[in-house]
Amino acid sequence: MNLLLPIFLILPVLARPQDQLECPSGYTLVIDKCLMVIKTPMRHLEAESACTYNGGTLVNIRDAITNRAVTQFAATAGIDKTWIGLFCFENKNTSMCYYDDNTGPILDYNSFASGYPMVDGIYGGCVYMPTTGSLAGKWVSVKCEAESIPVMCEVPVSVYDSNCAHNFNGNCYILSSELPITTAKFADARKICQDKNSDLVSIHSKREVDYIKSLYRGSKSQVLIGAQQILPNTYTWLDGYDWNTFDYRDPLDQQRTDYNCLTMDSATGLWNRASCDYEYAFLCKRPIQWSTAKPPTEVVLSPQNPSDFSNCNTTLLMTPGTITSYGYLSTSPPEPAVYCTWRIVTTGPYRVRLSFTDISTYNDIYVYNEDGTTFARVRYSQSVISPSNIVTVDFQATGRAGYKGFRAVALAY
Repeated sequence: MNLLLPIFLILPVLARPQDQLECPSGYTLVIDKCLMVIKTPMRHLEAESACTYNGGTLVNIRDAITNRAVTQFAATAGIDKTWIGLFCFENKNTSMCYYDDNTGPILDYNSFASGYPMVDGIYGGCVYMPTTGSLAGKWVSVKCEAESIPVMCEVPVSVYDSNCAHNFNGNCYILSSELPITTAKFADARKICQDKNSDLVSIHSKREVDYIKSLYRGSKSQVLIGAQQILPNTYTWLDGYDWNTFDYRDPLDQQRTDYNCLTMDSATGLWNRASCDYEYAFLCKRPIQWSTAKPPTEVVLSPQNPSDFSNCNTTLLMTPGTITSYGYLSTSPPEPAVYCTWRIVTTGPYRVRLSFTDISTYNDIYVYNEDGTTFARVRYSQSVISPSNIVTVDFQATGRAGYKGFRAVALAY
């Protein structure tokens, strides 16, 4: 990691008053963003990994003021271009360019150079911005692994709290390993958190998953989180947050259905069923009180795709979502046998984790990389992780009776 040395500068003309807003160490407040420049040129996947390492993304730009400020900040740091947090899936169609922080596609503002975005041929879906010369402040799309470019990371702005050791996106996190009691059952863990004016953690976004993973990096733990099963396969957060907004349960989790609590795997970030009566490490979370400072905008994922259709021959299925073979669960397949292909995508900073939860097929299921290379042939329930944020699946049914097909769940990874 010694190559990832941040270059951070203070630009008073760009920064808002810092008596309330706070950025993590190594980041600088620019407008209302916490930014860090990594001068070492990286390919796109390396750049994204560097930013998500501590719960960030590549910088997301939504207006002209921010675009100018980011351009100036990067140029002052001594870099002539930087990756930015966009990924495009179609030529010259900005509505198919998605922000890294999962807030959706471009709506009102873009700064693409003339003719861009272009994703076919010698071009690609990743986006960078020159910071000097005639194209300064303009956006250009390129193949993700074709160029190595300096990096600008962004993490959510928070507010200063002298009593908070782990401050992220307007919330304070308290690890049980830092408390006198390091493991506890659900009810006891919740009481310990409440005594700290907090509660067991609820998790609202993939970015928050990444941040929590960073708190446990170097150790492998199952961490009790603030969710409970209220009906079979139906959960609720203790803080009342809408469960359907973000669900990161492991689709292959085969724990007992009478386990009513959830833990988070600190290595993968996935959530697993757990007994409320077992003792686990746990994590507390409390909102930090904002005064005149503007609280951060909650990052939410796009609505989940319907799970009751096969999505056969899908041209673009955004995670999270579910695919099934055509006529799934029927052991009397249609004639002639149906060939299906699915193109599954996620936003720029993530790869696709495809979990095959149920398989009863005669033929293999083929999974292809973005460039068309086969990287998995699936015959049984398992998870595969794509090398990039685009994956293609195809399946040729045989028309033989007795096979019910397959089901797979796609999540950002």
